[in-house]
Amino acid sequence: MKTYIITYLGSLVLSLLLTPAVIALAVRYNLYDRTGPRKVHSGRVARIGGIAIFAAMVSMMAMVYLLPGNIGERFYQLGTKILVILIGAALVFVIGLIDDIKSVKSWTKFLVQIIAAIFVCSFGIRIKIINVPDLFSIDFGFFSWPFTILWIVGVTNAINFIDGLDGLAAGISAIACGTVAVLSIYFGQPVLCVMMLAMAGALSGFLFFNFNPAKIFMGDCGSLFLGFTIASATVMCTAKSQALVGFALPLLALGIPIFDTLFIMLDRFGREKSVFQPDTEHFHHRLLRFGLKQRHVVILSYAVTLLATGAGVFLMAARSIRSLIVFISILVLVILVFHIAGAVSIRHIMRAVRRKYH
Repeated sequence: MKTYIITYLGSLVLSLLLTPAVIALAVRYNLYDRTGPRKVHSGRVARIGGIAIFAAMVSMMAMVYLLPGNIGERFYQLGTKILVILIGAALVFVIGLIDDIKSVKSWTKFLVQIIAAIFVCSFGIRIKIINVPDLFSIDFGFFSWPFTILWIVGVTNAINFIDGLDGLAAGISAIACGTVAVLSIYFGQPVLCVMMLAMAGALSGFLFFNFNPAKIFMGDCGSLFLGFTIASATVMCTAKSQALVGFALPLLALGIPIFDTLFIMLDRFGREKSVFQPDTEHFHHRLLRFGLKQRHVVILSYAVTLLATGAGVFLMAARSIRSLIVFISILVLVILVFHIAGAVSIRHIMRAVRRKYH
């Protein structure tokens, strides 16, 4: 337990120290986030905060894993898979940083994400089986490859898309990291837990500067790195447990970015727009149009995420049919929140799809 506490607090302190240095770097090289119709900030805000998150997390992990002790020994046993995840995450971090500095086409970033996801899958980090005791067991077989790649790339982009308000992506990602850390302990994966706590600490420190009014944004380098790392960690956790909770609980923790991305893509598909084309139809944009302030929207999103995740914790105690009922019930509640916000209308989406094909 002491190692876990030190990991989180150490990463938090590193992030608190590194983020101001990154802000200074951004000011020196004029690396500010561009304003535009879909942007809600005004003035010049640094946009390469992902550097601080990446550096704080990786540095803290290195310090913990190199120390003698149980965690260090476990790292040498499972280190290959952790390193594979970090290498893939570093790849998407680099392409995101290039985009933050001089812009990269959407399809290029998407291709790099797919390559990184294939790299992770090639080392056996795949969702092969999901099991609900006494009910059913899904063996994906060969389809574990496309399913896992779709999950990793999907979550990566979901975090990237929701990074539209001060502190929104960082806070939800921190909650997701905490969720995966709890699952990792529950399923006996202390090394994965350390990685998630290092990420959570880095995000907590970053939030001191990223919460409204933000002094720095994480940029694509931060959001892509976060999404890829969290997605890959959930795959590793699910692969270890093969239980519904290993996949369902992270899904609930990431419910807002995942469903926001899903509904936005369906809506754009129906209106014959590119799924990569930015707009102001996201969940948080709609809440702003209700008259809520930025920080109120962000706090509300935190609350919904914590509520869904907290209720989802019962999945760890529930068995068979009860776990499935709890999971479906929480999913329905999350979708209801989107419906109330006006972010989803199944009738509108189906009408648009029918227009497209008739």
